[in-house]
Amino acid sequence: MDESKNKAKEVVSLARGLSILRAFHAIDAPLGNKEIAQRTGLAKATVARLTYTLCAMGYLRQVGPHGQYHLGEKVSTLGLSLLQTLTVRQVAEPLMQSMADKHEMSVALGIGDGPDMLYLHYCSGPETVAMQLRVGALVPIAQSAMGRAYMWALAPERREAHFDAIRAAAGSSADEIIDALRQSIAQVDERGFSISFGDWRSEIYAVGAPLWLDRGETILALNCGTRRRDLDKGKFEDQLGPELITVSNEIGRRMEQLSATFWGD
Repeated sequence: MDESKNKAKEVVSLARGLSILRAFHAIDAPLGNKEIAQRTGLAKATVARLTYTLCAMGYLRQVGPHGQYHLGEKVSTLGLSLLQTLTVRQVAEPLMQSMADKHEMSVALGIGDGPDMLYLHYCSGPETVAMQLRVGALVPIAQSAMGRAYMWALAPERREAHFDAIRAAAGSSADEIIDALRQSIAQVDERGFSISFGDWRSEIYAVGAPLWLDRGETILALNCGTRRRDLDKGKFEDQLGPELITVSNEIGRRMEQLSATFWGD
């Protein structure tokens, strides 16, 4: 087998291995090979081979009498290593921190992951009321300002893929959640950013704005929020939303100046 075929085989194996790790996303209970096969669409024999390898590498661990699997400790190291290589975090950090300090709120950067937004970076002011959300945290696309802004910016086919994931996660509430999300996406057309007043958690108010990188090929989103509900709601629409758009535009401009892509290559 020539070198190109070997590399292709390695890429397929890596993709399959990552799909297995993603099968544990937001799952509390351990999974067996059968459940993993159902979640990934991979053959049971392939799953069995890869789970054995992932256990040996420390990315999975076996638990219980039936040999089911949980994510291993090395998964967090894998994720941290990936995040540390993202140039956009380094570029966004001073801009996000400045806004967080100015308003004593949290400012986060995220990317879509199925039905959720995954936090890639997080800043807060020195006296910000803690929201207990950090890098790696997940917030629902449908109920969050960040998620709604992200969905608005996506191309139709990519947006529908997230709708499918949201439907699957929502169960019997899917139709109601999807309808509300479509309305929220349409509202972003009016101002260029989204607003959530307690839609995800009753105590959290936030605005969200999209972030385009790689000439529009990569979509991320920002949010700025607080747990304080004693603030004038008008501030979110009149000041915080437009300011977050400015931060987003400046991150994009600086990334372009550096000729940096999302993956930093």
